[in-house]
Amino acid sequence: MNEKLLSGGFELRLRKAVLLLLSPALSLMLWRRRRSVENRLGALSDHMLKDIAVSRGEIPFVASRDGDWNRFR
Repeated sequence: MNEKLLSGGFELRLRKAVLLLLSPALSLMLWRRRRSVENRLGALSDHMLKDIAVSRGEIPFVASRDGDWNRFR
């Protein structure tokens, strides 16, 4: 029983260490995805933006809220 507690504690510390190492990479990936969505929406004409009910001022909000480009396909 004591071995399970030590193993569980070690596993938790290992998970935290892995998350600390991966978090900058995950943040970069999310930022790049958001920028990609902003660039794609920014490249659309005003008429097309009106069709999907997004104004130019809302593009950063839409990109941060819904980074999945599939919504606009």
